[in-house]
Amino acid sequence: MKTKDKFLFLIFFLVVLALLIYKIRLFVTPFILSIAISYLLNPAVNFSIKKFKCPRVVAVSTIVGIFLMLFIVFCAIIIPLLYNQAIVLVDSMPGYLEYFSSNFYPNIVAFFARLNIEIEHDFFDLIRNNEFFIEGGGVGKVIANVVNSTTFFINILSIIFIMPVLIFYLLKDWHLILDKIDSIIPEKYSHQVKNIFSSIDKSLSGFIRGQMNVCLILAIYYGVLLGFLGLNHGIFIGVLTGILAFVPYVGYGIGIVTALIIAIFQWGLSLYDVGLVLIVYLIGQVIESNFLVPNLIGKKVNLHPLWMIFGIFFFGSIFGILGILFSVPLTAISSVLIRHASSNKYKA
Repeated sequence: MKTKDKFLFLIFFLVVLALLIYKIRLFVTPFILSIAISYLLNPAVNFSIKKFKCPRVVAVSTIVGIFLMLFIVFCAIIIPLLYNQAIVLVDSMPGYLEYFSSNFYPNIVAFFARLNIEIEHDFFDLIRNNEFFIEGGGVGKVIANVVNSTTFFINILSIIFIMPVLIFYLLKDWHLILDKIDSIIPEKYSHQVKNIFSSIDKSLSGFIRGQMNVCLILAIYYGVLLGFLGLNHGIFIGVLTGILAFVPYVGYGIGIVTALIIAIFQWGLSLYDVGLVLIVYLIGQVIESNFLVPNLIGKKVNLHPLWMIFGIFFFGSIFGILGILFSVPLTAISSVLIRHASSNKYKA
């Protein structure tokens, strides 16, 4: 088989594989997450083996045990706090809607009236007449379908009970898996494939570990300052902003919009109070862009912002929320593959 035919066959195989993964994406989620976590924990396992001269099984058991313990402690401390903040936010929504109906909605009605567009004069009539908000439809129906879906419970049970087992065996046999993959690659292309995977590993490892530190620092920064300002649900919004910073632009955008809306509902159009919230986010963006990202991530990924934004929309449209969360790593992998493909000329 000619090199060109092999290349076309490889492209066809990858397309078919991608379509298959897309069809069963809900069920492969625990496996994808397990591989990602194993990839992050593998350096710690290798370090333990070299440092303490212990068998790999012992090192893997120790690292996985520490990881699960830290995860449980994190969930026990953070999740109840975020849950309580979320409950308070939901309970506050009727008051926020009433405030919006009294202070902002009349101005919206007047604006549309000047454009000769008639809309409901009462905000709550607009909600009642909109089928999206009617009981059994819209948000309520979506939530009910998600919660009652068999797939939802299968994924939750998989994450709780299956993922630790998958992570353990992936880490225990990590090198065996890599050697097996290496053995099925034709020797003629072995060097090129190893270079590609080496570039991907260098790009991803630097980004993921650096971005986790960035997210942690930003979550503490926004959570502490918004809480100190007295913003309702400030800790919840701040921590959420930091966590979502893993997705460039999206996390920051959701955080600042949510914080400003809550600030306006809480303090009205007070330039001082709303301005303080805005300043917190502007300073946070300066710190992230000029200090955290350059020093903790640097040029590991080497992605142009336009390419990154395209990746967010592209992988988000294919894989949904999971695609958005992993858009930067997936875009980085795609970038490496495209660079290597464009640097090699395939001859017939």
